[in-house]
Amino acid sequence: MLPADHLLRRVDRCLDIGELRQALAGHYSARGRPSIDPELLIRMALVGRIYAITSERRLCEELRYNLAYRWFCRLAPGDKVPHHSTFSKNRHGRFRDADVFRILFESTVRRCISEGLIGGKDAAIDASFIAADASWQRKTVPGYLPYVANASRAVREWVHDTGDAVFEMARSKSCQGVSRTDPAAAWSARTVRGRFGYALNALVDTPSGVALDVKATPARFAEEVDAGRVMLERSADRFDYRPKRVAADKAYGSANFLGFVRDHGAIPHIPVIDRTQQTKGKLPRTAFSYDRDIDSFTCPTGKPLRHHAFHLPTGVHRYAADARDCEACVLRKKCTTARRRTLVRLDDEDVRDLARAEVETGLYKRSMRLRRGVERFFADAKGKHGMRRLHLRGIRGAEEEFLIGAAVMNLMVLARPQRLTGKPRRGVCVPAALTPTAISARSIEHDVIASPARRYA
Repeated sequence: MLPADHLLRRVDRCLDIGELRQALAGHYSARGRPSIDPELLIRMALVGRIYAITSERRLCEELRYNLAYRWFCRLAPGDKVPHHSTFSKNRHGRFRDADVFRILFESTVRRCISEGLIGGKDAAIDASFIAADASWQRKTVPGYLPYVANASRAVREWVHDTGDAVFEMARSKSCQGVSRTDPAAAWSARTVRGRFGYALNALVDTPSGVALDVKATPARFAEEVDAGRVMLERSADRFDYRPKRVAADKAYGSANFLGFVRDHGAIPHIPVIDRTQQTKGKLPRTAFSYDRDIDSFTCPTGKPLRHHAFHLPTGVHRYAADARDCEACVLRKKCTTARRRTLVRLDDEDVRDLARAEVETGLYKRSMRLRRGVERFFADAKGKHGMRRLHLRGIRGAEEEFLIGAAVMNLMVLARPQRLTGKPRRGVCVPAALTPTAISARSIEHDVIASPARRYA
């Protein structure tokens, strides 16, 4: 009764759950009542995410009478559907211990690599806010949470992970409070009304739209940048994915992250966070010339600003002029109100100059166009697969939902109809790190972009 081109039929042909059985082999006993097959629960979770069914009770209800869902879950018409509480028992037990959903997601990535869908040259990193299952009105002081009677699982996990930092957070004046129900979620004012939420961090191969890695973090900019480093390192370690260009928005334009991308072997196509023009009407740093050979600046009147100090934790070099030169300078009122003019230069200033120079290239503009692919990834996850608000609580629950959603998104790419997968794409690149040795080194070194011929009516 299911058509041959039904979505679940196409997804089923791309799904491989052999690794999950091997990962869960040690969580079963040879004695007692046979437990529910984990493949059934995984397939049910995939159905719920594909069709944006966020409630497990509703998922079990629809599985009873939907023939397509039963076929995909390998249930005969007379088979009994598991109780909805089975998900919770397995999620907080054997599934989380075996990291099942990470294995499921990475199997879809390997399938995309084997199908030749990943180009391996252009990647994009970004984060999107996902609302947590917590009311914006229920705030409390962090130090109060460990003493809450009958604390929920999410509260207990957060207290265990945070440790003594709970009391330091309570004494901090910048702390705006935590949620009573999901304290791991961060307070964010990105929406019209401030809400608790998490950041869905994604590393996407932009020509294909395949997610190479996802990570859940509280919705804070600093943790999102750290997640970008983790995703690049993990994708290189597990899939040998080393893109030539990494695109991101200006939130990732710090010198440390730009240096990390360069050391990773990629060119950062990222706008630089630059505050050199914020001088309150005084001469900006661009008015001073820097000499790399002698490690010194020269002011507009020709006086030197020599190296004065270096702050190791921040990687900031400080340069200062001679106070006697500043006293007799005719540009002193336009330059500084202090005894002498000082300038700073970051330890990774070279990579900042590299990122500024890349802005004028055609490949940078192309990367900015391709970066829209990660925005499309977020739009499909929220609009088509019900990820506007999380169903589970805690950082582990958010990670689980993000991994299932990313696995479904990759399966959607694999399950495209044949008429779409066989269609030539604009800008098909030869993968750099994933190519066989038969591909010549010249085709890997140079950007070979094969654009289809345009047809005019």
